[in-house]
Amino acid sequence: MSTPIPLTPHTHVSLSSARIAKLMDSDAGQAAKLNVFDRFIDLFRSHSKEVALKNLHAMLHDGGTSNFARFNLLSQLAAPHSQSLFTLNIAAHPSAPQHHTVEYCINGEPIKTDTVNAHEKELICLHLGKPQDTAVQQQQVITIDRHCLDTRRQMAQVRDADFSGGGVNKKFHAASGLLRAENRTGTEDFDRELALTAYAEDRPELAGYISTQKKVTDTAQLHRALSARHAYAMVDIYDPAHVASHEMDRCIDSLSRDQTKSLLAQLVDMARVLYKNQVAHRDLHMHNLLVHEIKDTGSVHLKAIDFGRVAMAEDFESRKFEDIDYLFDKQGATLLETFGRNHLARAGSEVEMKHYPIHKLCEKFNAKGIALAPVLARIGAHLKSDLLHAGADQALVDAAFHKASQSLQLCFAQLQPRTEGIRFA
Repeated sequence: MSTPIPLTPHTHVSLSSARIAKLMDSDAGQAAKLNVFDRFIDLFRSHSKEVALKNLHAMLHDGGTSNFARFNLLSQLAAPHSQSLFTLNIAAHPSAPQHHTVEYCINGEPIKTDTVNAHEKELICLHLGKPQDTAVQQQQVITIDRHCLDTRRQMAQVRDADFSGGGVNKKFHAASGLLRAENRTGTEDFDRELALTAYAEDRPELAGYISTQKKVTDTAQLHRALSARHAYAMVDIYDPAHVASHEMDRCIDSLSRDQTKSLLAQLVDMARVLYKNQVAHRDLHMHNLLVHEIKDTGSVHLKAIDFGRVAMAEDFESRKFEDIDYLFDKQGATLLETFGRNHLARAGSEVEMKHYPIHKLCEKFNAKGIALAPVLARIGAHLKSDLLHAGADQALVDAAFHKASQSLQLCFAQLQPRTEGIRFA
């Protein structure tokens, strides 16, 4: 059995289960080793399979990533019809009560077995959107992207009069996911996100956490009656029969405790992925965080949107802590932003309600009235200190965010709910 793995937009390499197991191991030579026939065929390929496998192995092992993270990345790289073949089983370890056995499976057959401690098992469950104490059998390790709709036919039918939602800079057609830029600012947003989309193309971890406005460059996809004066872009639309999608502040009151724990873990992991890929969002309020719930399982999946203020690559260094300062210490990009949000915003106003997702998620369960702000600020301060110490060492960067995630979960464990959450529709 082979699973097609797209390595570039135009190139596919078929990987057997045995090859996937080797890619998850640390030996790069074995992972990229070709048999005699493949070596001969490689001479005539436009893209070398051996080079592609070496690059894929390096991507999977960047910074000492865990086996779960590697397997998850491979599932994201798989062709859509193959993603459901990636599953895992988690069971109590037969001889170590505080540990668990994780089987990574392709088409139901284990290709690798791992032993994890209780905290590592909890993080896996949180990323799968499952409570820590539930059994995990043949759980698919896939993202919500399998439910993404092909809306090209709807796009080709949209007319200018059909755009109803949106703001000053952009208008939106919900059924097709088509956006229309109303002015220069809107067009510049499309160009900025087009650059981010290209930047994330060979960074699957980053691509998994972002949902960008993809500028339409092939105008043949659009209705001929649409105005040529405007620029257009499209966003991902998910099948509503399977996925409920909401901005975080629109669904926060309906989140269960387990869903909230999962989102807290994903927020820290999103910050880790942005940081490691030298991307600063700089505006991670709850209007810019989409929560997607898979209806038949209740698992929740987080995506960041609206990268109008993004700083990346060479622009990242001077902005690298802004997302951490915002998430943990209620700091904006400027002193004026911070003062306005924290002291001038009227209670119950949209500005007051949409900001600081980690604080708002925790406050939902803060019946004891614990002073959370200083606790969360300390977690953020320790994280920044650890990152300064880590420098370019990717394993230490991962460890710093892992420690921050663990501290946040320990903080959340002390909280009691104000009200019992229910799943949102």
